[in-house]
Amino acid sequence: MSTSIPSGTRLRMFDQALTRQIAFCLRRGLPLHLLAIELTNFPVLANVYGHALTRRMQQRLTQEIDRLKRAEDWQCAWGDGRMVFSLPDTSARGTRHLAQRLAQQLGQHSFRYNGDTLRFTVRLGLHSVAPQRDADLRQDSRKLIMRTLHTACHGAEPVNLSAAMQQALGQPDATYDAPVPATNPDGAPDTRQLRAMMRRLSEQQRLSLVDELLLASTRA
Repeated sequence: MSTSIPSGTRLRMFDQALTRQIAFCLRRGLPLHLLAIELTNFPVLANVYGHALTRRMQQRLTQEIDRLKRAEDWQCAWGDGRMVFSLPDTSARGTRHLAQRLAQQLGQHSFRYNGDTLRFTVRLGLHSVAPQRDADLRQDSRKLIMRTLHTACHGAEPVNLSAAMQQALGQPDATYDAPVPATNPDGAPDTRQLRAMMRRLSEQQRLSLVDELLLASTRA
């Protein structure tokens, strides 16, 4: 199968930063997954309304993505109609859950221009890096980014999985599969329960929760 990606402005990659993050996750024993977003009708909209407008629409969409992802999730590549995000310390199931939310909400996001309602059609691809041994450090970060984009570009579903991601989803998930630890004697949840809960929250939900906790501590 061809690995070509739709043409457009040259894809910009932070591949060296991704290489450093792979090494960091290996040292800490953390999972690492990549999430690609393909705006499939970007070329069509650009031909009709111009690249300047369509790129502004993509920038606005990126702001919407920022509200749904965590602060530590970062954009490691982008170009016209294409974005790739690195999700460190996120489980495979958590990555798929985020992708499903993005596919739903971004697909509903619309823009008004001269009386027209414009909307991107969105397709996502997920790839698991999952560094577990020193040999994983020799993976070409640029190829990892392109493989994730290829999964999104050539997939038939709103959310598409690479073979590595399918394998990762078949493994036990400490966040979802581990028994829920007993609460502390006073009935309060312990740190493992709180960590599992925080993983399921979006960045905006986390900030709101922190605000509430700060307010509660000042009232106490």
